Amino acid sequence: LMLASGALSCCFAFRTISTVTRTSQPTQLHATKISSTSWKPCVQPRFDEFASCTVGPWVSRASLTEKHEVEEVMRSCGGAVQGIKELSLSVASPSQDANEEKIYLNRADGGFVYIDNGSYSFGPEKWDLTDESIAMSSLAFTGSQRAWLTSKLSSESGMLPQSTVSEMFRPISSVTEKLAADNLEQEVSVPAVNWKQIQRVRMPNPSQPWVLARAKWEQQSFLDEASNDDDQPGTGALMGWSFLETIGSNENELFGDILGRESSFCVHMMAICQVSAVAKSTIRCYDSTGFLKGVAFLEGRVNEELG
Repeated sequence: LMLASGALSCCFAFRTISTVTRTSQPTQLHATKISSTSWKPCVQPRFDEFASCTVGPWVSRASLTEKHEVEEVMRSCGGAVQGIKELSLSVASPSQDANEEKIYLNRADGGFVYIDNGSYSFGPEKWDLTDESIAMSSLAFTGSQRAWLTSKLSSESGMLPQSTVSEMFRPISSVTEKLAADNLEQEVSVPAVNWKQIQRVRMPNPSQPWVLARAKWEQQSFLDEASNDDDQPGTGALMGWSFLETIGSNENELFGDILGRESSFCVHMMAICQVSAVAKSTIRCYDSTGFLKGVAFLEGRVNEELG
């Protein structure tokens, strides 16, 4: 499976934080092997599995000695964990108030979609296309390394405005010990990626309003048994992109069986490891009126040299 993004100028690699402004529109993605009949049911992710990969201390590349804590949030009446408090936006952007509160991600919020390995996608269930709502993704590369992406949404195709990406690590790990040797700070176009695994969530009936607790989880796999791909995602420096893709009627191959002939907006938040070439992405799909229709988590490998 290949979703090939066209060359985007002024995309960004990141050390800890990068901010981009509007650039050229991405070329529409193509996924020639995706079939609406090939989706197979998969188990709904468990919040306790997700939380075990996310909760706890993190450090950024810029400040390996300053710990930032992702916290569990318990129900007020006691019992189960209700959600997590993600880091404050001030960790991602120095322009934010350092005293700003952490971001509460409630597991009952239908716009907060997570999977077992610690990755998540967060954004509105109903997006007013004239409003710059906040979208976030965390992409887990190992148990000790993740890419955290934030952005304001815009209905204009291209790179999303006021985007930030932060490379986060667990403190005192083998990952943090080798960071000084990494060579970063380069501009790279969005690479073509061979996506090998896709997990998505949607409503059983496309006409149903979005209710995550009632949603259907599905997957497609395009693993090549003859390949020698290393299952380990590597711990090299990460780079990331956030952009919006406007897709015409009957042209959305990832969510086309849900949308039918309706046009759509897809919010892409993607990161890759420069050492292993492992790529991970979240895609949020909104219909032409701004209603959330599906969220996908993708994993694959870059199929070309970076640069």
